[in-house]
Formats: sequence, C-alpha cells, structure tokens
Amino acid sequence: MSDYPFLDPQLRSSDSLPVRAAPVNVLDLDAVAAHVDKATKSGRYQGPADPLDYLLYRQAAVSVEGVTYATTAGLLCFGRSPQEIFPNAVVDIGHYRGTEPVSFEVTHLEKNIGGTIFDQLRRMEEYLWRNTHHGMVLAERSFERVEVHEYPLAVIRELGVNMLAHRDYTVIGSTARVMLFRGRIEWVSPGGLPPGVSIENLLDIQKARNAVLLSVLHEAGYVEAFGQGLDTVVSVLKREEMAPPLFRDVGAAFIVSVLGRQLEALETSPYIQLSDAQRTVINIIRMRGEAAFSDIREALPDRGERTVQEDIRLLIEANVIERVGKTRAVRYRLHNGP
Repeated sequence: MSDYPFLDPQLRSSDSLPVRAAPVNVLDLDAVAAHVDKATKSGRYQGPADPLDYLLYRQAAVSVEGVTYATTAGLLCFGRSPQEIFPNAVVDIGHYRGTEPVSFEVTHLEKNIGGTIFDQLRRMEEYLWRNTHHGMVLAERSFERVEVHEYPLAVIRELGVNMLAHRDYTVIGSTARVMLFRGRIEWVSPGGLPPGVSIENLLDIQKARNAVLLSVLHEAGYVEAFGQGLDTVVSVLKREEMAPPLFRDVGAAFIVSVLGRQLEALETSPYIQLSDAQRTVINIIRMRGEAAFSDIREALPDRGERTVQEDIRLLIEANVIERVGKTRAVRYRLHNGP
C-alpha cells in the first residue's frame, strides 16, 4: 500500500488522484468561488466557502508532502487550460445528412472542443438543440400551446453529462464523440463500462468511475441524483412515447443511441388534439398566406357558422393563428410571434 493511503487508487476514484504536472495555481480560483457561491445558494453544497479549502474538501485538489496539486476532476472542472495536461479530454461533434458516419455526408465536423467540462457540455447542448427539430401542437381540451421536440432536452443534457462524467480519462488517443445523424443521435464515451457493470445491470448498479466529477456536476445542477442519469433518460423517452435508448459496450467505448421523434409522426402525436376542422382552418391559411372568414367557411360546408367561429377563436387563443384588419376586412394568418 502507498505511504499515503488517501492516494491509493483502490481507496479513491481515479479522478481524485493528484496530477503531478498540475500545481493548484493552474486552477481558476475565481471560477471555484463562483461555483461554491452558486452551489451554496441552491442548497446543493454545505462546506468550506474558501476556494482552496473547497478544492481540498471536495478532492479537486490534494496536498502531498507540502505541495498542493490539482486532481483530474479539479483540472476538468476548474482548470484554465485543461487540455494542456489532458489533450485527449476533448469532445468531437459530427453532424451527418444520412444515417452513417461517412465523409461525403458530413454537414458539420467540430473536433477537439476543449475548455472545462462545463464549457464542453454547454457547446454540445447548444449545437444539438439548434440543429434538431422543434414544433408546437395544441394540448387536449385546454388548447394551450405545447412544445414538441425531436429529442427532449432532458435526454440531450443527461446523455452529454453521462458521456463526460463516466468516460475513462486515462485512455490515450481517444476522444468523446457526439454524432448527429438523420433520425438519431449517438454519444460515444471512451473506455467502455467500468468493471462489474454490464449492459444488463447498468440501470441497477451505481458505480462511479469519476466520483468527484459527479459531485461537482451535482453541485452545479447538471446531475440531479447519483446513479440516475440513464434511468432519467429511459423514463423521459417512455413518457414521451419514444423508442427506448440503445446501449452498447464495445470495450473501447460505451455508446448510447437515441432515435428521434419521427417528424411525420408529429401530426399524429398524442399531444396533438386538433379536430379535423381546425386542421382544415390551419391548412387553408397556410396555403393562402391569409384567409378571410368566407374562405374558411367555404372549406367547411358541413360545419355551422358559429362552430367555425368557435374553431377560429380557440386557434387565436392558442396563438396558432392571429386576426388582422378590422370589420369586413378581417383576415386570418398564422401567428408569427412567440
């Protein structure tokens, strides 16, 4: 056993061990102070407020023979330039028009996204959210607007966190990858599943490869409860009546694939409760750009005038369409505002 038991890898997660090339001054103490303040106010942290004391308390830094070093977790969360010491601690984003990662179908390729783990998570989430499809439907009875997304934000966020928080940072020459295909997203985490965890038991076994990283991410609000990230993904997809995630452990990497909500299925989504007549109103307006009441009434010959007026009123209240003009010049168009 080591002369310093608290440094023994058998007793601590690997991300809490000191990095001898990283004295504590490579960490951004202002960022640490901001993190501690936010975590304390949110009720996610109770402990020392001084940045250096926090780092030691959280095992984001350790002292060995009078010298304080950053740990792997400390560097990844608060390092000024983490990739100077861990060049493989980066993320690649690949966006493809088709369903396979082939060069001639690349829409966007962004390699070696660096910075802290928070920087990487923000960049991944921003890119995926901006480059996937989003729509609006009406809820049953209330006719309130309900947002419908190709991929739930909670799933995008949880799987990004899972990929970075559980990856093996000791694997050299391998980066984390997120790949956006037509109809699916894949998150690829280097290192595969930790010993004792398999595809069959990964939702039941709580085993953190990087326990300190998870603690810091929890304090920052990125992790709600330890060991429940993948459970959350499964639950959200089930609630949204989407296909369950596919988990694969290929030894060198752990891969999670999620199928997006079929765009064609948005019209038959359980969230959409428009009547056929209301769909007709929307389609008439969409085709014409603007439509008068007489245009809409003509398209619904079997529907009474007051009933058509009620359809229009509900669509206006739901901000699906809007009324323009006055008296006999009144026309209707699709709502352009938020």
